Amino acid sequence: MIIALSALCVVSGLLGLTAFDGTAATAVALCTVGTLCLAARLILRKAFKDRRVALAAFAALTVAFLALSGLTGTMERDLAKTAAAFSEVDGLLGSGRAEEALERLVELRKDGGHQDDNTEICLREFKAYRLMSNDYKALQSLERCAKFKDVRYFMAFASAQLAEGKQREALDTYMEAAALYPLYHEAQLKAGYLCFVRGEYTRAAHYLLRACEIDPQDPHSLFFLGSVRYAQGRYPEAEGYLLRVLETSADGTVKGDARSMLDSMPERGD
Repeated sequence: MIIALSALCVVSGLLGLTAFDGTAATAVALCTVGTLCLAARLILRKAFKDRRVALAAFAALTVAFLALSGLTGTMERDLAKTAAAFSEVDGLLGSGRAEEALERLVELRKDGGHQDDNTEICLREFKAYRLMSNDYKALQSLERCAKFKDVRYFMAFASAQLAEGKQREALDTYMEAAALYPLYHEAQLKAGYLCFVRGEYTRAAHYLLRACEIDPQDPHSLFFLGSVRYAQGRYPEAEGYLLRVLETSADGTVKGDARSMLDSMPERGD
């Protein structure tokens, strides 16, 4: 049993190192724990009858641990460098410098050895091509990372569908994201909003209630949920949500819309 668990630790650690996804410290720990357990097992079984052999074994373990620690440090530095590069690209995209961002992404893909379907790169390429009004290449970039089902992929894809006037398809994409990521606020909110504008009030309430549970202070979730209840004729509930918008929102537009809806609400008893 000890040998099996130790082997599992070592293999898991090596897989973590191979993945190169920021789990290097955990990988090193697993490798080390597994190797130490194996050595301890051998010692307990008196496999090391010669003290010199035992010392040599522990010396080898020490060297292996130091080597893995050094590898961890290198990997963490590389990860920090990559994160800084992505931050630079985000800054370029934020300032509308799409062509420069694409050039930097090409360098990242080449220098970092990233695969063509790297989600971080593909999503940024999508934004860059959208800024350049090249929808065809933007969608090509998205398609390369679709298989990973990253929630940001769904958000980007739905926005592209809306830009093409495909509201029903966009709603399906938002609902898929909401199902896969039930704690992702934006997916719940946008699925609920599209259901609302399409007149699907029961379904809209389902998503907007979930959005309010995730972020009870979000004025947009509260406003649209209040709007749904208003459309359903459930005025006391609508009033409660709209009043919460007035209490919590710093957005003048949303507060103004909430006041207008409250003013147009039928008097109780009417």
